[in-house]
Amino acid sequence: MSRGQQENDDAELIERCRSATQAAHAAFDELYGRHAGAIYGFLRGMHRGDEHAARDALQETFLRFYRSLERFDGGKPVRPWLLRIARNVSLDLLKKRSTQSEEPRGPEAFGGLPSSEGQPDRLASRREAAELMRGAIGLMPEPERAVFLLKHDQGLTYGEVADALGCSLRTAKYRMKSALEHLGREAERLGVSS
Repeated sequence: MSRGQQENDDAELIERCRSATQAAHAAFDELYGRHAGAIYGFLRGMHRGDEHAARDALQETFLRFYRSLERFDGGKPVRPWLLRIARNVSLDLLKKRSTQSEEPRGPEAFGGLPSSEGQPDRLASRREAAELMRGAIGLMPEPERAVFLLKHDQGLTYGEVADALGCSLRTAKYRMKSALEHLGREAERLGVSS
């Protein structure tokens, strides 16, 4: 199914969800099945691989989505809207978690990123390098991490990224530039770059 066709189908499903019929439940289930995997992947990245937090955020995202169906602009695609809700849920959960704990917020809080100095064989495999870079993504400031995940993992256009984050196109591009610079510095520090 093409992206445009899916967006048309999503808009139709939203209309069915707004009705107070049994078909509304089936339409919502179909929307969930269509988008939950991508939203979960984004949330997992936002929560630095914490699957429990990502599952909680996924449930809250779709609850908020359901509660806000009446406000949805049928002329826009559903996925960026869902991703915006997911980001807001993540921010709320991360803020709540940070106020409940006084844990350190540096690399040590996320298991740290090992140095590659003196260990040239350590980075021999691409899988190890990819794992190190996923850790570096987890250490990015949230705005840059969100843009990177939406653009890289979700494949959204910069316009859709800006819409999902509620920022300007210019800001989305600037944050991506910053994210890529962050990754470049981490890759160099870890000895991942060639």
